[in-house]
Amino acid sequence: MDGAGGEPYVADLGISANRIEKIGNLAGETADQIIDATNLYVTPGFIDITNHSDVYGTLFSLPMQESFLWQGVTTILLGNCGESLAPVSKRESLTELERWTTGFSVPINWNSLAEYYDNIENLGVGLNVATLVGQETLKRNAKTLEERIFLLEGAMKEGAWGMSSNFSFAERSSAADDEIIALLKVVKKYGGLYKIHLKDEGKNFLPSISAAVFLARASEARTVISHLKAIGRDAWKDFENALKIFKKAQSDGVDITFDIFPYLRTGSALVSFLPSWAKIGANKEILKMISDKEISKKTINELKSATLHADRILIASAFKDKSLVGKTLEEISKHSGMPVEELILEILKINELNASVFGKTLSGGNLLRAVAEQGGMISSDGAGYDVDFKHFGDLVHPRSFGAFPRFFSVISGKAKISLAEAVVKMTSLPAKALGLKDRGILKPKNIADIAIFHPEEFKDQATYGNPYRYASGLRALIISGNLAISGGKLAIKRHGLVLRKKN
Repeated sequence: MDGAGGEPYVADLGISANRIEKIGNLAGETADQIIDATNLYVTPGFIDITNHSDVYGTLFSLPMQESFLWQGVTTILLGNCGESLAPVSKRESLTELERWTTGFSVPINWNSLAEYYDNIENLGVGLNVATLVGQETLKRNAKTLEERIFLLEGAMKEGAWGMSSNFSFAERSSAADDEIIALLKVVKKYGGLYKIHLKDEGKNFLPSISAAVFLARASEARTVISHLKAIGRDAWKDFENALKIFKKAQSDGVDITFDIFPYLRTGSALVSFLPSWAKIGANKEILKMISDKEISKKTINELKSATLHADRILIASAFKDKSLVGKTLEEISKHSGMPVEELILEILKINELNASVFGKTLSGGNLLRAVAEQGGMISSDGAGYDVDFKHFGDLVHPRSFGAFPRFFSVISGKAKISLAEAVVKMTSLPAKALGLKDRGILKPKNIADIAIFHPEEFKDQATYGNPYRYASGLRALIISGNLAISGGKLAIKRHGLVLRKKN
């Protein structure tokens, strides 16, 4: 299944150096190494277009990124949801990312994007890495719009693939829109991608979709909504209309689409539950606000009107108090005698904002509708781990270990998508959105990023209760012509490359 969407076919595939040389009947040809893929599927390596291994810190602590390799992922896009690790004019600006990391910090040793890429190259990573520039990162490192444009332009010249925004952590206004459009002129100039984390995935879901479409239309930048979802029953009914808004915009010539992770539980930072006005600023400022008597009272009142479904929200990780992990907010509330809204603030204060949750708040029907959309792509919205990471005492979302095989083996069938089309959504579609011209499709002259797996055995094994389990069924993984997995075993050497966008 070559990623182009046509019917699967039987063929031999020849690789020379790092590229595909021939596809067809290669009987009689000689090679240094031959992989017998009889009765196996051969596809392009999967491309994860919404990945957080950078801000979660695992790119540096676990550079092999094993949980993705065993899923057949060969390329990840970082710098999503408004946050990137470069460019940084002042390194203390990245201290805000400590709310995402577990048990370690990111070793910052760079300022420019070029230096950041060099650091990753010197470290050596298990799969290919590309990055966007986060708008929040620009804001923290430059005071004026002119300075932000200067930083962004410099990063684009050094190989960034575009920019991302996170509207859930920023106030929207006409002035804010004007700034984004000015920044997107730079993105558009360099043929880059714009990724958006919606402002509200709940009761204001539709207005948030419309706002994203407005920016895509006004800027003419190629745009992807990250991890599209409607959270909570009140928002589920709006999902069909959201897809109609996409289709209308696309028919008008607006280049906008979305990616989605194939699970029914969200995984997010607990701090994201706060009202938008209460989560703006540095960690210290947010902690100071929620510790203030009057402000915390106002915050609690707004949380009460948010319909939280405390029985469906599970604490997945906690920086300081591991006793909370694996319990729902309702369970903790009953045990402590503290109302859920007050409890959220208390957990945030105790753990210095570093706590994450799983929320059982998504609709199965909406998931199947979204993945069946022609332009919809699959992503993990997770980070790379290994199975030993469980010793930190936290849970990670199973999507970090199983998103791609789960979509292929379970969700695509339920959504009535052919297996060939399922492969497209994990390979050539994200490659096209990103602007990767020589990956995502198996054809001569393209880079040899290839996954080889068993038709029935390629499945996710990770669960919410036991996420630290690699996917099964992958027989071989080739990255730039090198064997990263062979005979069901991981190579010792890390074969990933830093992908710099060429302008």
